[in-house]
Formats: sequence, C-alpha cells, structure tokens
Amino acid sequence: MDTPVKILIVEDEMIIGANISLQLSSLGYKICGIIPRGEEALLFLKNERPDIILLDIVMPGMNGIEVA
Repeated sequence: MDTPVKILIVEDEMIIGANISLQLSSLGYKICGIIPRGEEALLFLKNERPDIILLDIVMPGMNGIEVA
C-alpha cells in the first residue's frame, strides 16, 4: 500500500489555499494543513514533517522566501 504524499500549503488568501487543497486532494495527496502566515508555518513544522511545502512568496509578516 502506497502512503500518500503529505503537503503543507502556506497561503495567506484562504480561497486560493482551499482551492489548491481541493485539487491536490482529488489527485490523492494528503493535505496536512493550510496555514496563512510564515511564522505559523515554522511553528507547525516543529511537530509535523510534510513531504512537500507549497509556499506563497508574498505574505504579510515573514514572506515565503524567509520561511524557506
């Protein structure tokens, strides 16, 4: 049995994050979270280890490049 790839979405526009989540879920990926801010993403990553992180570049506060 194949384990689905876990993806974290970091996107400050929740409609876009939800849309990405729905599309990836329909393709068989496991979405482990949709997080709106870079600082929250770093806190999340202390406890969780997704396989892939989709980062928005332009966000308020810490941007996607700083998070990466």
